[in-house]
Amino acid sequence: MRFEKNYIDGMNKTFFRFFFIGLATVFFAACSTSTVSSDDEDLESSSSAESSSATEKSIYEAVEESGLYTTKDSVAAYLCKFDKLPANYVGKNEGKKIYESKTGNTFEKWNFNPWTTINVMIGGDVFGNNEGLLPEGSYHEADVDYSGANRGTKRLVYQPDYVIYYTSDHYENFTKLDIR
Repeated sequence: MRFEKNYIDGMNKTFFRFFFIGLATVFFAACSTSTVSSDDEDLESSSSAESSSATEKSIYEAVEESGLYTTKDSVAAYLCKFDKLPANYVGKNEGKKIYESKTGNTFEKWNFNPWTTINVMIGGDVFGNNEGLLPEGSYHEADVDYSGANRGTKRLVYQPDYVIYYTSDHYENFTKLDIR
């Protein structure tokens, strides 16, 4: 009888060990895969262990020409892949016209979030580089990562030859992005 009890206890312990190891394996495998967010088809990585170049590469491969993108990484990848902004981007003048036609209000200033108010992102206008913080050249700008009640401070500043800079503080500091 004692042998049967020890045998059953040993089997139960073995079963639970393998069960918990399997459960942990499934949990960690699920947390380390890249996912595609259905919200505006923007791409995110759910693993902080992935290298940024691997994440950017998967975003670059995943962006589609017909997609609507709003985040730094997805818009930068789109620019590199298609040499233009996504279709949800309009210049400032066009954004002002859309605002007036959709709201019936006269445009005064960018004190609203264009993405949530009129379903567009602002981008494509010339960036002057007046402070001279970037190398000499011709640049355009695009808003990214709107959050809150206005356009925010996050921008991509780019050239057609896949040179893209990111600023999170409205042109005070720049980081060069390496998408390709």
